[in-house]
Amino acid sequence: MPRQSHGQVAVGDQFKLATPNGPIFEVLKIREMLPVDHALITKVRDRKSPTLISVLTLLDPNFYRPVPADQKYVDLNDGIIRS
Repeated sequence: MPRQSHGQVAVGDQFKLATPNGPIFEVLKIREMLPVDHALITKVRDRKSPTLISVLTLLDPNFYRPVPADQKYVDLNDGIIRS
């Protein structure tokens, strides 16, 4: 199944605020809305409060920077017991 995307932004992408220690957000869903499409995003460590923002904002490097694949946050609280 292809990932839902909008140009350079796709569901599952992670972004961080354009500050040195900003939180990391993950795109949960992309909604087609007028006049601009929006993404439903949430902080990767706090998935209980998603926020709807403009996809164009995610594409603006003055606000958010994509997290490289090798630095993505992985939730280890997935029910698997690790030693």
